[in-house]
Amino acid sequence: MWLLFLEMLIPLFNYEAYRIIMESSFVFKGKDYLYFPDGCNFYTLYRTTRKINTFSELEYIAEKFIHLNPNFHLDKMKLLFIGLSDRGSGHIIRTYSQSRVEVMVERVYLRKKTPYCARKRKIVFNPSKMMDRKTKMQIVGVVIGRRNRPSVDDIDSVIEELWLDKDKITISKVAFKLNKTRHLVRWYFDQDKLDQFKVLNFEIKEENQMSKAIEAIDNLTEGGNKLKMRSLKQITSIRNYPLLKRAVIRYQEKI
Repeated sequence: MWLLFLEMLIPLFNYEAYRIIMESSFVFKGKDYLYFPDGCNFYTLYRTTRKINTFSELEYIAEKFIHLNPNFHLDKMKLLFIGLSDRGSGHIIRTYSQSRVEVMVERVYLRKKTPYCARKRKIVFNPSKMMDRKTKMQIVGVVIGRRNRPSVDDIDSVIEELWLDKDKITISKVAFKLNKTRHLVRWYFDQDKLDQFKVLNFEIKEENQMSKAIEAIDNLTEGGNKLKMRSLKQITSIRNYPLLKRAVIRYQEKI
């Protein structure tokens, strides 16, 4: 995981031109790095070689953007995300429609909720200090220590990946992705974490059902056909009527 953080990162936006705050800021008081034993929330608008591959991930980036830049102008933010959501930007695997992106950005902008932070940092390096990758790795090795079991950051990274992909978070899945046994990752899942993931898994389930419903609505209304809720229930096998109603509203906003 620390290898990931120490790779060359790619900015998602032209931060100099728009004066965008790209990462969580800290007061270092001249120190080379800060150490947080329990980890700290860290948000970034940089990416690695992995591109944005879902609309949910794009929305998550919007949440981080407005969290880091709460006074940013809405219209400028819309333009930035219209550009980002175009495959030609090189940051995303597919292009999303301008109207859908604008609706999402405005929703995120007005809501201004604190983004979920799966990846907590234990070590934050001072960006004003020039340190090469080898030096940073040495610091990480000394401070964090090298153990056979995965670090908090390793597990947080996998959990974030599962969450962004809207895949149910379980101990077995985390262990499998890290190529570790359940025993080596079980220590991380205390009761507070289990309660937190129970809520997240419920949200993931609802979001997956929402996507399924929206796709069904698109098929049912193709050619100008009128939508019938009974048909929508039959096709999706979803019996949660309030969720289906929200899906209809979201679909109407999208078009």
